[in-house]
Amino acid sequence: MKTFQTFLLVNCMLLITSCNNDDNSSQQGYFPTQIILTDDSNSVNDKTVNIEYNTDNTISKIEIQDNQGVKIKQYNYTNGKITSVSNSGFLSGPEVRTFVYNASGKLSSIIDDVSGTIETFPITYNSSTNTYTLTDGGDSNTVVLDASHNPIVYSNTFVASDLILTLDSNSSGVFKNVTPQIALQFDLGLFSGHLFYFFSQKQINHFQYGVQNFDVINTRDANDNITNVFFNFIGGGSELNITHQKRNLN
Repeated sequence: MKTFQTFLLVNCMLLITSCNNDDNSSQQGYFPTQIILTDDSNSVNDKTVNIEYNTDNTISKIEIQDNQGVKIKQYNYTNGKITSVSNSGFLSGPEVRTFVYNASGKLSSIIDDVSGTIETFPITYNSSTNTYTLTDGGDSNTVVLDASHNPIVYSNTFVASDLILTLDSNSSGVFKNVTPQIALQFDLGLFSGHLFYFFSQKQINHFQYGVQNFDVINTRDANDNITNVFFNFIGGGSELNITHQKRNLN
């Protein structure tokens, strides 16, 4: 049983402000706290995502509301890296997913606890291409990152086409102030990344999936935050409406 793949498929600027009147200033930035997905071709796919943060501005909780109810993910960290996530409300997948890192700090395996059954998925890292590959039996799932650790390619052996993102190196993304986590890419980014803007710190201008070429239209507010994203593709489209919260930066 390919629990990891099943779970993934189901889940398919900086602002500096003055403070008081003294010489001290605090840096603040914007963080996405709600993402509403509207699928123009099928409302069954509509979702609302609420995101909460720890005091160090890492993601502590993600709540997904869809036609199946409410799903909750609670993240735990060690030394700034996600080490586990507790899941509730999902129809399948692990109750607890653990992320294991090697001595170099690279993600080396994922361990799923599914109703007491433990499944381990080894992960290899290729430093020359900044690529992580997870092995699930005879299949593999791969995420390629750019030099800033933002995803640029998703691929797997049981879907024919790669998903290729074109990032804008001069424009910030929805998650511009959130430190990239490879654990998030394997937990939610793979296959359902569009719901989370692929957790990218950079603006996404375009992505390609097989013969489909998706034009991405990003709309910003007066504070230069992306508040609306429209994915336009053959046969339909979907959009994200994003709410941001100003928080102190560490």
